Amino acid sequence: QPQVPATLDLGPCPPDAVEFHFEPPRVGLQNTNNTCYMNTFIQSLFMTNHFVSRIMNFKLHLKKNPSKVDKEDHEFGIKVVELLQRQMTRMCVTRHKHTDIAEILNAFPADYRSGSQQDVTETIRFVFDKLGGFEQPLIREVFAGELKEQLQCQVCGTVKSRPETFSDLVLSVPKADVVERSGIIPTTQALLDQRLMYELMDESEPVFCESCQAKQRAGKWCEIVSPPAHICVCLNRFSFDMQAMDMVKEKTPVQVDGNVQIGPFVYALYFVIVHTGKDASSGHYYAIGHRSEEGAGQGDWVKMDDSQLKPADLSMLQGSVSEKLKDDTPYVLFYRCQQAPKTPGVYIPRRLADELRREQEARVES
Repeated sequence: QPQVPATLDLGPCPPDAVEFHFEPPRVGLQNTNNTCYMNTFIQSLFMTNHFVSRIMNFKLHLKKNPSKVDKEDHEFGIKVVELLQRQMTRMCVTRHKHTDIAEILNAFPADYRSGSQQDVTETIRFVFDKLGGFEQPLIREVFAGELKEQLQCQVCGTVKSRPETFSDLVLSVPKADVVERSGIIPTTQALLDQRLMYELMDESEPVFCESCQAKQRAGKWCEIVSPPAHICVCLNRFSFDMQAMDMVKEKTPVQVDGNVQIGPFVYALYFVIVHTGKDASSGHYYAIGHRSEEGAGQGDWVKMDDSQLKPADLSMLQGSVSEKLKDDTPYVLFYRCQQAPKTPGVYIPRRLADELRREQEARVES
């Protein structure tokens, strides 16, 4: 069993900072012109203790020999870090039942303010990229892992490895009619195992083998060599239908396991982004979850539907679909490694906490 420290050591709270302890979900986020996709993502970050704690002292570094685009990305990335520091603080200090993400929306590209529904997984990748991705400590420490794509020549047995860093893992969901015929509802553990399992590639897809100096039939599989502290799993439910010439949504029921195993590591589910709607171009996002590290009173599942917070209905996670929830499908899952060190709390700069406390006290709750 890998040895990890019991608690992340932040040291004593600096005199110019104030310590906050993590609370159960209590703050909703107003929907401003179809921004439910961004609201659910911001809630997922706020429920991830390590992210909230780490972003407060995170500084984005410019890469060596930067191009003009790198410099522009870096400038916007610095803005994103500041915006998220402010948003996490706002949600820590407010005494209102809900607040908003207006400051983030006003600084983001125009698409995010257009009123058109965005895909939450694209938003996750966009923000993670602007935070420096796996190349910088924030995403690397909180969400990034490393895997190896392995290819083995079927003639000589030579294995070719390609390392790859990931901050989200995409799992393909089978079509609903295939699942119906089989009578077996897929589980997240089964979909994860399938993503990693050995597969003999088709003879029509030969791969060049360095040892044979020829294209040969190959087998492929994947190994997670450095598991992340938190794993963001995207259930790939949207695909392009050639007949309809449009994106379609697979409403395949999936049993979302409370725990999944990756090698010796056990991951516990703490947050789920749900897409409700008949197809890919319409619908609504809401979330169900609790804090990533359960303490007293933090483990009750809460439905976070924009500004509304209420007890969550977990039946859809069992793969059983009621008539009422038939269009509600788990889409993005957040799991935390049980062996990862605990996050003690969060130190927020005092001037920032005071500024946003005053901002929130001046707000009139609608």
